[in-house]
Amino acid sequence: MFNFGILKKKIEIIDDVRIIRTSNRKKTLMLRIKNRQAEILCPYYTSTCYLRNLIQKKKNWITRNIENNSRNLSEIDQISKGYIRYKGLKLSLIYEKAKEEHVLLENNILRVFHLEESYEKKRKIIILWLKCESRKFLCDRLLFLSKQINIDYNSLKIRSYRARWGSCNLKGDISLNWKLIMLPESVIDYVLIHELVHVLRHDHSKFFWKLVEKKCPNYKEKKKWLKENGGSLIAFG
Repeated sequence: MFNFGILKKKIEIIDDVRIIRTSNRKKTLMLRIKNRQAEILCPYYTSTCYLRNLIQKKKNWITRNIENNSRNLSEIDQISKGYIRYKGLKLSLIYEKAKEEHVLLENNILRVFHLEESYEKKRKIIILWLKCESRKFLCDRLLFLSKQINIDYNSLKIRSYRARWGSCNLKGDISLNWKLIMLPESVIDYVLIHELVHVLRHDHSKFFWKLVEKKCPNYKEKKKWLKENGGSLIAFG
């Protein structure tokens, strides 16, 4: 009997889309954009005709999301490009030699006072400032929203994640990604409300989303923004 479990994956290109075929243990098909390239992950014997039709059907989606992906990738290391995101704003970075390290925010300019000329040292100063700002803002904002929507939580921790914006366990302990400070405030609020609702519902059922919508009526708009723009920001750092 042929053992599909040891079948190696096969990679090919169909209409400029990278096709990754794996053993038939994979039951579902996934279309994604990775490194400015459209990819389809599918069971090994998926019909080529079916894949061509799917690619044609999703052509506009692929084009749009490759553009979004390209824009996001260009922002992963914002600092090297002379700016940083902060509460949805794009702050220009200006460096000044000083006797003491500190940061000063003036309008849309972030002045970074440094002792050493090292890029890595300047970068550390900026990230430390972002983390401090994030901790202060998120602690105050979560407490405010908790009272506003009448959902209590047990505790809050600020963490560094590369794949999630926040989490909530069964005890009501909430963890938030410090990189949230780079998002627009309205999107930050959506993430915080999302986690607060998880205090009551530990799933993503229809009931959960109805509750999120009740507490944050325009959540779909914020969720969409996060999906389209959050990739580069969560990869930052």
